Formats: sequence, structure tokens, C-alpha cells
Amino acid sequence: MEKRDSSYAVVTGASTGIGRAIALELASRKHNLVLSARHGKGLPELCRKLESDHGINVHYFLCDLTEFNGPESLFEFVRERELKIDILVNNAGIGYEGPVEGYSQKQIDNMLMLNVRAVTMLTMLFMPGLKAHERSYILNMSSFGCYFPTAYKSIYLASKSYIFYFTRAIASELKGSGVKACVAVPSAVRTNINTRDRIERNGWFSQKSALEPEEVASKVIKGMFRGRNVILPGKLSALFFGLGLFIPEGILMWMTRRIFRNYRQGWIEA
Repeated sequence: MEKRDSSYAVVTGASTGIGRAIALELASRKHNLVLSARHGKGLPELCRKLESDHGINVHYFLCDLTEFNGPESLFEFVRERELKIDILVNNAGIGYEGPVEGYSQKQIDNMLMLNVRAVTMLTMLFMPGLKAHERSYILNMSSFGCYFPTAYKSIYLASKSYIFYFTRAIASELKGSGVKACVAVPSAVRTNINTRDRIERNGWFSQKSALEPEEVASKVIKGMFRGRNVILPGKLSALFFGLGLFIPEGILMWMTRRIFRNYRQGWIEA
């Protein structure tokens, strides 16, 4: 896909995992980038590499989107530089596992501020600029688990369900405009040592359906440019999703409760 030199994609959570892979995928398509992540995540080095390897312009902004003013600070960074944004990728997310009474207030605040508030605020703030383009995109990262009430992942997957339904709703609002809102629902992704450990603990389906970040990035970016509303990477995940439509909810909840009972309290998930 040919890119105008003046257009940029904003990618949050871009220093590691899926976010980094999405940045690499967009860079390979010659798309200029604005990357954000928390402090101390190696973002300056990544930006220099992308500029050198792909001949694009890359800006970075270190910020914590769990903070109240985090989304506004990222938007102001872009606005002050008069960068034209035609892709917004809300990728940054965090999650913990365990029974609900075991969460700390800080863990709950982090999940809701990042997975819910930051996604909503960034979408709202960048929307006028996105609408100024003939064609632009919003890509929000949800989870395969957003479809199923899942024990020991209650708050995390509830926040991912919010992202799913929020994106589908604004996609309806945007009918007739040049903005396409897409939501990705990947299954487990091997993003770091913590998620790899969790995948191994959660049994056969988790292990077989787990994806590499690069695989997810390729699928979701292709799906976004093709205008797909919901993007489900992974053939096995798609198969099990289809089967899940015919399984009673009570059985699904029993199955997921057994799969995720080997939780580690407070273990970082995303």
C-alpha cells in the first residue's frame, strides 16, 4: 500500500510484543510512525532502527497511559508537531489473573485506566483528525477471551469486552465516513516470558492456539487495510470460536474455569 509522506500511524505499547511487531509491519509498508510506550522500554533505539531500515519518519513519546493525563499528553505531542494521523492503533494493555478479591486497588486501576479509559480517550481525541482524511483507520486490540466470561480473568477480559463492543459501536457511527474502525481478537500471544509461562500452564488449547507477535501483526494489519470489522488471527482460534457458538454457556464457563485454575495471583498478562 502506497503511503503519503505526510501521514503517520500512532501505535501505543510499541516497544515490545504485538505493538512492536505492528510498528515493524507498518514500517515495512513505508508508513511513518508515532510510537509510544512507558519509560525505559528501548523505544529510541527501535525508532532509529525503523528509520534506518525503511527510510521513514518515526517519532516517539514516552508516557504512561495509566495516568490520568497520559492520553492527552500523547495527543498534544502529535498536535504540537502538526502531524497528520491516518491510523490509530490502540494496542497498549495490561492484565492480571486470579480471584477478584486478590487484586490490589492499583492493579484494578491500571487495567481500567489503560484498557478502557486510554482507548476511549485516544479514540475521541484523534477522531476529528482521522475524519479529515479520505481514508483512515482505527485498530483496537481486544482478545479472543472477550467473548467468554472467564474465571480468574474477570476484570481483564471484561475490559477487553468493552474494547470489542466500543469498537463495534463506533464502527456503526462511522458508516458513511472515511474512517474504518476495526477490532482484533487474538488468542494467547507469546509476547514475553510471563505470557509464555501462562500459555504452558493453561494446557493444550492455549499451547496449540498461541501465536507469535509477528503473526498477529501481519494478520491484523492486512485485515485492517481490507476493511474487516473483526479480525481473528489464527486458524485454530477461528475453528474453536465457531464450535463455541454451539456450546452452552454453562459448559464453556466450566471449561474455562478448569483451564485457568492454575493462575498465579497478580501475574502480568498483557
